[in-house]
Amino acid sequence: MFLTRQSGLRGSLIVLFVGLCVAFTMVIGLYLAGFDAVAALRDRNLSDAPEAGLISDLGILVMAFAGVTAAIEAWRSANLPLGILALFCWLFALDDALRIHEAFGPLESAIFALYGLLAALALFLFRKPGAPLTWPIIVAIAAFAFSVSIDVLWVWLVENLQTPVQTKHLLHRIGIVLEDVPKFGGILVLSSFAIGEAFLVRGIRKSMRLRSQ
Repeated sequence: MFLTRQSGLRGSLIVLFVGLCVAFTMVIGLYLAGFDAVAALRDRNLSDAPEAGLISDLGILVMAFAGVTAAIEAWRSANLPLGILALFCWLFALDDALRIHEAFGPLESAIFALYGLLAALALFLFRKPGAPLTWPIIVAIAAFAFSVSIDVLWVWLVENLQTPVQTKHLLHRIGIVLEDVPKFGGILVLSSFAIGEAFLVRGIRKSMRLRSQ
């Protein structure tokens, strides 16, 4: 199911729900099979486990593929909104793969601000006067914002709890799941939208070409 600018809130939430279910299913399946599901959610360089980065890499590949699809069609049709969306997807995938935002330390909020700026620009460009809200972008950004909030607030909460080290370690692992599963859902929504919009623009371009002949 590919989303487009005509997709409503319901369709966007359905894709988000599918993404959450897929991520949770992979986490639970890996855990029941005896693998480290948390390591699979995180960057592969953070663990020596063979399953390290499995889910994370899948999300990166999906987002990168969506970015390539959107970028190709944006270039062919000179479509600025689609180009901005492709840029967002590529930056997100590159940042997730290389963990660029963590290298900024205290200034990592600047990276998140850049994402917010690109998302706001994409919302502005995709929405035409009188048209409905671009729900796929809104839902995806909401999922990413929730993920970032968990990343910041959960760590602060766990560090300030007066609990044994073992309990803190368990809570830290739970926080990783709560952070990365919504992110995977947001990736699926935004990727579905980028690919769907690329197909939509391609169809419009071909239709205009046929009419001109």
